[in-house]
Amino acid sequence: VLENIELNKKSHYSRVPGCQITTYYYVGFAYMMMRRYADAIRTFSNILLYVQQRTKQMFQTKSYQNDLINKQTEQMYVLLSICLVLHPQRIDESLHGALREKHQEKMNKMQRGEMDEFEAAFTSACPKFLSPVPPTYDPMTSDEAYKEPLRLQVQVFMEEVQQQLMLPTIRSYLKLYTTMPLEKMAGFMDMPPEEFRNHLLAFKHKMRNVVWTKGTSSLEGEFQSGSEVDFYIDRNMIHIADTKVSRRYGDFFIRQFHKFDELNRGLRKIQI
Repeated sequence: VLENIELNKKSHYSRVPGCQITTYYYVGFAYMMMRRYADAIRTFSNILLYVQQRTKQMFQTKSYQNDLINKQTEQMYVLLSICLVLHPQRIDESLHGALREKHQEKMNKMQRGEMDEFEAAFTSACPKFLSPVPPTYDPMTSDEAYKEPLRLQVQVFMEEVQQQLMLPTIRSYLKLYTTMPLEKMAGFMDMPPEEFRNHLLAFKHKMRNVVWTKGTSSLEGEFQSGSEVDFYIDRNMIHIADTKVSRRYGDFFIRQFHKFDELNRGLRKIQI
C-alpha cells in the first residue's frame, strides 16, 4: 500500500505531523515483520529524530493529535528496541540515550532471551489487526475470537525470535577469536558440532537482509550483511574476520554544528 510513497521527500502527507508519524510507524512495522531490520531501524530513527527536534513546535497548541503522536512515539521506541536486539547496529547518540533511559531493562531481558518480554513488547507496540474474513455473529462464539488476528501475528513474530535466540551468544564468541575449531566452540555452547554448524548457518542467513539503497519503491533493495563479524568454515575450522567500520567522527561534529546553528536561530527570534 505504501510502496510508492517517497518518505524522504516533502509531500502532502508530510504537512500534517500526525499523518507523517503514522505513516513512518506503519512502514517501520512492515519492514520489521518482513525481517528487513536495517530498513526498520532507519525508518524509526528518522521519524523519532524528527519528533525530538519538532516536539516544542508541534505541541505549542493543544490538539487532538497530541495523544496519538505521544502513543505512537512510545510504540516506535519499543519497536526500535526490538529491532536493535535482533539486529544490533549503531544509531544516533540522542536516540541511543533515550532508549537507555526508557527501555534499558526491557532490552536487557530480551538480550537474555526472555520470550515473555519479546511477546509483551510486541503486543504493546504493534498496531491493531483485522481479520480478512467477516466475523461470526453466533452468540455461542467465544469472546476471544476477535483476538485471533493478533494471536496469529504474535505467533509469526515469536517463531522468528525463537530462530534467533542463539545468535547473540554466537556473536559474542565470534568477536573474541580469529580462528577456532568448530568442535571447541560447539563445546562452549554445550551442543553437538553438527547442531552448532546449523546455528552458524542460521547466523549467516539471519544477518543478511534486503536493504533499501535507492529508487522510488520502498520494497526495492539489495542484500547486505548487517553483522559486525564475518566468518567462513574450512575443514572444521572457523575463520573469523572483523568487518566493523571505524567510527566516523565527522558526521557527529556536523550534526552538532547543525544543532548549534538551529539553536542560534531560535535565540535570535526571542524578543526580550
